[in-house]
Amino acid sequence: MMNILVVGSAESQAEFKLKFGSGHSIASKSCAELQLKDVMACDLIFDFEISVKDQHGQLYHQNPKAALMVNSVKTTVIELVKHFRWRHSLVGFNGLPGMFNRPQLELSIDRTDAATVEILCKQLGTGYRIVQDRVGMVTPRVVCMIINEAFYAVQEGTANEQDIDLAMKLGTNYPAGPFEMLKSIGIRYVYELLEALHQDTGELRYKVCPLLKKKYLNEA
Repeated sequence: MMNILVVGSAESQAEFKLKFGSGHSIASKSCAELQLKDVMACDLIFDFEISVKDQHGQLYHQNPKAALMVNSVKTTVIELVKHFRWRHSLVGFNGLPGMFNRPQLELSIDRTDAATVEILCKQLGTGYRIVQDRVGMVTPRVVCMIINEAFYAVQEGTANEQDIDLAMKLGTNYPAGPFEMLKSIGIRYVYELLEALHQDTGELRYKVCPLLKKKYLNEA
């Protein structure tokens, strides 16, 4: 049994418990609630909210023996390591809502040995796949780009949201259409990831559709 600390929103904590709720001791904290005693009492930390703008990441220095897994969808593992100067065995994971509780964790690594990841995932009892350490990883990058293109189609009057969802499910055998996926992930996460991708790559295909941006601002 592992002592696991989960740092993130109530939604992230709930999704974590659906995947790993049995066989481990799990403590859950929001970023604002996190204290040093929480960090010192765990063997493994899952942080769903970390970014280079956060201060709570500095607490992790106090327990370098704990394995550290961070949601690195909007950044990279190497950027977080260099910013916080962590000494941990650091693993990035895809922590977007609806993408975490799947049979295989989507992971990225920098200096961490692949054998360490294998041992850790075996202890957790989960499958995994290591992808390149890039902003957006693989699944989030593809899914959010599809959602963005779907907004362009609506903006241009090509089709409405319901027809696009139906066409994607019938035509490509997707389990959900772009706007159904948007609802599952959340507009904030999609918008912020596309912004991060566009800033990181400079590629026009990641430029946020004005209609998507409008929806994000209306719901912010």
